[in-house]
Amino acid sequence: MKFRLATMALVSAGSAFAATAAHAEEAAPPPALLPALAGPLSYNPDPVSLDVAGSKVYVTAIGSGYVGTQSNSTAGVANSFADLSNAQVIVQKPEGTFQFLVQAGLYNHETLGAAFVKSTEYTRDSYGVVPQAWVKIAPSSTFNVQAGILPTLIGLEAPFSFQNMNIERGILWGQENVLTRGVQANLTAGKLSFSLAYTDGFFSGKFNWLSGVVSYVDGPHTLSVVLGGALSKNYRSTFNTPMVQNNSTILNVIYSYSGSKWLVQPYFQYAWVPDLPQAGTTKAQNYAFGLLTKYKIDDHWSLPVRFEYINSNRPSATAANFLYGPGSNAFTFTATPTYTWDRFFVRPEFSYVRASGITPGTAFGPAGLNKEQVRGRMEFGVMF
Repeated sequence: MKFRLATMALVSAGSAFAATAAHAEEAAPPPALLPALAGPLSYNPDPVSLDVAGSKVYVTAIGSGYVGTQSNSTAGVANSFADLSNAQVIVQKPEGTFQFLVQAGLYNHETLGAAFVKSTEYTRDSYGVVPQAWVKIAPSSTFNVQAGILPTLIGLEAPFSFQNMNIERGILWGQENVLTRGVQANLTAGKLSFSLAYTDGFFSGKFNWLSGVVSYVDGPHTLSVVLGGALSKNYRSTFNTPMVQNNSTILNVIYSYSGSKWLVQPYFQYAWVPDLPQAGTTKAQNYAFGLLTKYKIDDHWSLPVRFEYINSNRPSATAANFLYGPGSNAFTFTATPTYTWDRFFVRPEFSYVRASGITPGTAFGPAGLNKEQVRGRMEFGVMF
């Protein structure tokens, strides 16, 4: 206020104030755009915006492709390929009482240990060309309600490759739901935050899943406890609704440290499924551990690395199959050195999966008998 009064008395100071104000406006922080990014990829700090009814609507986009090769491909899957990984546009209003997001285009949620599927086929058979769309009512900065096609609360990794530190999602992610239809409430109270969602689980069309997360944030440290699962049985089985996982209950305990150079995220996951008599399977469980890390080398280079281990229990011969047959387990390693320049990025990736306790015919190779798979990927693209 004192500075403003002084400028009213002096013309020259008034000019300086105008220049300072203009500079402050240019330096204003960008809006908190979604979907959330784990880095090292980032949104355009000056996104395209449109004035609609007195409010700003932002438009961002991602275009990326990748090439890949792997050992022990399953029957009908080529050992090498080239494909699009993302060709998407995101339109959103992330501010004010009424907010929304619509994400549309082509994508691929490639996962370690699962067979490669072309992006056109994956988009068609999973969530369609509009995989995420929701509205949010935010009456205050600490409380809001969302409804529509939402990302799950379960797990650590996000659906789309550009959101994650690694190109491919991990084997723990393969046990979790991805995008789900329903309603979600979010509340922040100091260092604590709470979310509760009622949804259709693994995109089943039956609203019988309840999920919740409690997080505590203290500076660079975050601790989250996540619990979600089916309230009733559902025997639907499709490409994105695996029957065993859709009837499961999942618990996560996730710790995150985010510093200037390091991001370190260890987490524990436990999943349990009851007897499913109509499917002829009995109860089973699995537990898993994951460690995701990222080291920022400089303003252009970073090195994300991921380790995972998952072990499924086989209490009987008819136990439900979570992985490569009842009682199977697996270890994975992934490294994804990443280079970014302006809005462009390129990142090669090496990954290794080792399975044991497999049921013949369910693992790698044309006959499903191989216990190992090595993959190489190279993704390149631009985020507008």
